[in-house]
Amino acid sequence: MKGPSSTRRGRLAITSACAVAVLSASSLACGPTGPSRDAAPPADAADAADAAVVAVRPRPTNAPVTTVTGGTPVSSYAERLTTEVYPSQVVSTPTTTLPAAPPSVDVADPAVAGRPLPPPVEAAPPSAVSPWATFTTTAPNGKVATDVGCAGTSASALDAFFAERVGPVMGWDYQHVYPLGGDRYLWLFQDAFLDRTGTAPGLGSAGFVHNAALVQTGNCFSLQHGGTTEAPLPFEVGDGNGSERATWFWPLGGEVSGDRLWVFWAKMLKDGYDPEPPDGLGWHPVGTYLASYDRTTLTRLSFAPAPNTGVSPLYGYAVASEGAYSYLFGNTFEQNLVREGGYGNAPHSATNTWLARVPRGQLWLAPEYRTADGWSPDPSAAVPIRRRFAIEDPVQPRFIAGRWVAVSKVDGYWGEDMVVDTALDPWGPWTTAERVRLVPRGGDMARNTYHAHLMPWLDRSGNLLVSVSGNARNMLRDAWPFPERYRPMVITRTMPPLPPPPTVPATVLPADPPAGTTTTMPDVASQPPTVTSDPATSTTVVVATTSTTSTTSTAPTTAPTTSTSTTTSTTTTTLAPAPPSSSTSTPSTAVGSTAPADTTRPGDPPSTFVP
Repeated sequence: MKGPSSTRRGRLAITSACAVAVLSASSLACGPTGPSRDAAPPADAADAADAAVVAVRPRPTNAPVTTVTGGTPVSSYAERLTTEVYPSQVVSTPTTTLPAAPPSVDVADPAVAGRPLPPPVEAAPPSAVSPWATFTTTAPNGKVATDVGCAGTSASALDAFFAERVGPVMGWDYQHVYPLGGDRYLWLFQDAFLDRTGTAPGLGSAGFVHNAALVQTGNCFSLQHGGTTEAPLPFEVGDGNGSERATWFWPLGGEVSGDRLWVFWAKMLKDGYDPEPPDGLGWHPVGTYLASYDRTTLTRLSFAPAPNTGVSPLYGYAVASEGAYSYLFGNTFEQNLVREGGYGNAPHSATNTWLARVPRGQLWLAPEYRTADGWSPDPSAAVPIRRRFAIEDPVQPRFIAGRWVAVSKVDGYWGEDMVVDTALDPWGPWTTAERVRLVPRGGDMARNTYHAHLMPWLDRSGNLLVSVSGNARNMLRDAWPFPERYRPMVITRTMPPLPPPPTVPATVLPADPPAGTTTTMPDVASQPPTVTSDPATSTTVVVATTSTTSTTSTAPTTAPTTSTSTTTSTTTTTLAPAPPSSSTSTPSTAVGSTAPADTTRPGDPPSTFVP
C-alpha cells in the first residue's frame, strides 16, 4: 500500500460513531506479564528518567494482551517497540493554504463512512471474575474507579501507555485533558468500549459508554465511569434524559476556577439515518451544557444548560485563559455533512472559528462575543475570527509561554495533516508555524488520525505535547476485531516562536500652520472617545477574515465578597520537572493557566445550576 499522500484522503472509511472510546484492559499497566513499556528504548534522557521511576503496579496475570493476528499488519506491541522511534508519527511538509474545496474522493472506498451505534451487549454474569476486581473500588464521587497502571509524562511514555489496553478499556477517542492543580489531571474521552471480563474478542462484544474518565495523579491513572462493573454507564450522564442510542453527552473545553472544575458538554442527537460515504456521521449537536465538579473528589456539583445553549456554534468547544478573561472558542462540531448539502458543498460550517469571553474563571456568566469591531453581549453580532480548510478546523488552543498556541487536525477525519499555529491574542492574527503530515502509529495505513489536542504541559526540552485520536478507516472491518487501532497516540512538536507583532501604520503628523494662523481646539467634552485598535484577524493561512477595531472595554466587576482569597491572573509556564519517585509526586505543572491551588472560585454560580 502507498505511503501517506493526498490521495489517501479518499480512503478514509471511519465507520466510527464519531469516536468510540476504548477503555481496554491494562496490558500496559506496568505489569510483570505481557508487553512491558520498560522494554522500550527511551527516545531521550527524559524517557530514561521516566522509565527509572515508573511505579510498578502488578497487572493481573490473566489480563489479556491485544495482539493483531490478521488484517493490515499492526503486530504486537512488543514488535512495534523494535520498529518505532518516537515521534516518528510526524513527517514535516511545507506550510500551504488549503483551498476551500473538499479533498478528492475514491468512490470505491470514500472518506468517513457512517456506521450504526454498537449493538447492546449483555451484562457479564455475576459469576464472572474480573481481572481488575482487586484494583476496583468506589470513588468518593460514587463512580466505579479502577487503577489501570502508571506511565511517564513524556510523549513516548504516554504513547506507549495508550497503545495498549487501559485496564478494562479496549479503545476510546476525543481525549480532553484538564489540569486539576498540583500533579492531578482529568482526562475525559468520548465513546469508550469496556471489557471487564477480559474475554471480549473485539469491540463488538465489549460494553459501550459515550464518555469515560481517567484521573491522573503523578504518573498513575485511575479509570472512572458510572453504573456498575457489570452494567457501566457514562462518567457524565448529563440531564438524565440521554440514552445510549438516542441522545448523549460529549466533553468539550473547561478549566478550574477555585474549588471547582467547569466543563462544557455537547448534547448529541442520533439522526434517523447513517449518511452514505463520504458525507460523515449520523448525529449532530443539539445543545451546550455546563457542569461543575469538586476539583478534589470530582463529585458533580451542578449541570445545566450553558449561558449560551446554542450549537451554531458551540461556545466552549475549547476554553483557555489569559489575563482577566477566559476565552470560549466556538465551533459547530457538525460532522453530518448531509445536513449542510453534502461533502462536496464546501466549505462547511465547522471551518469557522468563533470567540467569546467571560471574566476569568467565571464560565457560568453570559459571555460577550467577538465582533467585526470589538466585543458585544449580542451573540447575533459575532463574526468568525477565522475560516479555513474545507470540512472542519477543530482548533485546540492554549496560552503557553507568553503566546497563544493551537493545534488543529486539518479537515478532521477527512484530512491528513496537522497545523501548529501561534498568536499574540486569541482573536489573532494567527500564524501557522508548522504543517505536518500525521502518520498513524506503526505506519498502519488501515488507520486514520483526528482530534489533535494540545496537552497542558511541556516536555523537559520545552516542546509541545500533542495527543491525537486514532481509528481504523473502516472501523467495522478493521478496528472491531483489532481494537488497538482505536486508541490515541502522543507526539511532540517544537514550541513555535513568538509571532511577529502586527504592523502598525506610521502616524503622519500634520504640517505646522503658517505663522500668524490661530488654531481653535474643540471643547474637551466634544472630543471623540479614546479607542484602541485590535490586531487584524487575518493571517497568511486563512481564507477570509475581517480586520477589526474595538472600543476599549471596561474590565468586569470584581469577584463577589464571598471569595476568601485573591484570584491570580498571572500565567506561568513550567517545563516538566524530574519524574516523581512515587505516584504522589508532581510530574509537571499545567502550562498556560493560573495555578489552580492558588485561586478560589469567585462567588457561587446562579441558583439555576441544579446539583
